[in-house]
Amino acid sequence: MNYQELIATMEERKAILLKQLEDNKLSKEDYDTIQNSIDNYDYIIELIEMNYFERGQTIPLGHIK
Repeated sequence: MNYQELIATMEERKAILLKQLEDNKLSKEDYDTIQNSIDNYDYIIELIEMNYFERGQTIPLGHIK
């Protein structure tokens, strides 16, 4: 995958989770789990951008699914 594909994939997955947060019937535990996953996607996106713009150590991106 190239940079744009990776970012698009991560953003799509994050959007799905954000949509799930709109469910008022979520338990506190489920809400926290989803929010934690969103935070993880934000971090992964940041790492991808750092790698792409060479601001960080090179990481293999092919295994992210």
